[in-house]
Amino acid sequence: MYSPANISSRARARALAGLTCAALFVLPERPAAALSCDGPVWESDWSMPGSLRDPTTEFPVDVEFWELRSCAYSFEVPSGCRLERGDDVIPVAVEVDGADHCDVEPSYVSDGNYPDAIVRYVPERPMIPNRAYVLACDANGPQANDEQGEYTVVRSRLDPAPAAAPGALDDIELEFKRGDDGCCATGSYLELRLDHEQPWLREGGYVEVLYDDGQVFAVDGPNSWSGAIEMPPTEGGLDLTPVAADGTRGETLRLDRGDYDRELIYIPCAVSGGNASPLALWLLAPLLWIGAHGRRRRAAGGAS
Repeated sequence: MYSPANISSRARARALAGLTCAALFVLPERPAAALSCDGPVWESDWSMPGSLRDPTTEFPVDVEFWELRSCAYSFEVPSGCRLERGDDVIPVAVEVDGADHCDVEPSYVSDGNYPDAIVRYVPERPMIPNRAYVLACDANGPQANDEQGEYTVVRSRLDPAPAAAPGALDDIELEFKRGDDGCCATGSYLELRLDHEQPWLREGGYVEVLYDDGQVFAVDGPNSWSGAIEMPPTEGGLDLTPVAADGTRGETLRLDRGDYDRELIYIPCAVSGGNASPLALWLLAPLLWIGAHGRRRRAAGGAS
């Protein structure tokens, strides 16, 4: 007659393995930072994209410079900005996209939400071709990019032709990726693939990514060390808009949650969190019963 006492150790091991796999793969999608030891790549200031990092880059004369800045806490808008080359001084206006989501509550940030803002530097008139300028601000300007760490150098190209028009995003690919290194993984993220060799991107353009909750992100090519474009995850949709080097906006591409690829989520740490799946918790109950039953049998055998 069958009874729980007749379950062999091999059968218990098979049951444990099967139930463990079932529990792990029904766990929910979680923001990356909530489970991360080191944090995702977009939290690091050094990894933030922008058009002001390389002082050797040559831009169209009508370029608008930009940078992605983290603004989870106190965010100060750059002020008193201009392009300088001797007596040639070009006033520069500063425009910020996504500032409404800056200065969020610390508890909101700790839930894995690290908002960013796109800071755009808009010169009042075009630069002279084949010249080097310094982008200077009275306060909160961009980081220095020259070898001495003193100035933000930008260069206009010899060709006086205006910036290339923004291209289409028809060939773009987006996939939800999960962390796979246990509790110290960088967690879930979105991986974006596009042809980053297009002229409008190489000249200093970018892709604006607008999340359904109103937050913004910007990408212009793969990260130098990972070779991929990684973005914060979302359970909602995205609006992606190509923006040319001169600020001209192209046609927006809308991607809803079902329009991009999704992987199964495997995050073993999440079962103890506040957002754990109830189904995952119920699947853990048989695992605990089998383990406890095995211990009781071994204890009874040792006592006899």
